[in-house]
Amino acid sequence: MGIKSGWNRACAETIGSDVFWDIAVDHLSIRRELVPLIERYTRGRVLDAGAGRMAWRSLLQARADEYMSMDYEPTHPDLSFQGDLRGGLPIDDGSVDTVFCCSVLEHIPEPWLAFAELKRIMRPGGHIILSVPFIYYLHGAPHDYFRFTRHGVIAMATTAGFEIAELRTSGGIAHMLLHAVSMVSTSVLWHRRIPRLAAAPAQLLFGTAKLIDKLDREGLFAQTVNVVLRQPLDTP
Repeated sequence: MGIKSGWNRACAETIGSDVFWDIAVDHLSIRRELVPLIERYTRGRVLDAGAGRMAWRSLLQARADEYMSMDYEPTHPDLSFQGDLRGGLPIDDGSVDTVFCCSVLEHIPEPWLAFAELKRIMRPGGHIILSVPFIYYLHGAPHDYFRFTRHGVIAMATTAGFEIAELRTSGGIAHMLLHAVSMVSTSVLWHRRIPRLAAAPAQLLFGTAKLIDKLDREGLFAQTVNVVLRQPLDTP
């Protein structure tokens, strides 16, 4: 079994569980950054936009009155519906309180259209929890089109009519490189049928990445941009 197949197997067997978040540097990092935002802003009618294999479902459902999930492809049998974030979602205008959208916009050829569609469905005062890559490896090819600076995210969001509630960057070059190492270690341990040991090297590598990337105090080499957008209260 190769590294790629071992990694895919590890993800397939753990996604949706707490174990999934402990087996790689990137998983540990993004959960650490986004869980506080989920806890602070998720409420009411929630859309998991670009839900993929629904890694975030349990965290979002716990805080939602109604949870909906969508993706462009049939990525999971429990998806609420398939749709295109660029327009035409089967959701009424101004009817969603919270949108969660993680590592999705880079796979859309016209991400600015997604901002317009999310603007349409959001209730006044509602929030979008958005995470996009800045310095990150090619993934989901050939449908991997963009990387986003913080300024680019702000420009597209405010042009669409959103307010910026919070914005922070996370990770860095060390996170990205050591994530690749953690993928290899997890794959090997899964291949040898000792997956319970996968968390230890991932945690060690994550701690090392944090120490190194602290040197970049301005986030010039950030791995991801995490932002909370707010639909203005005076939105008609």
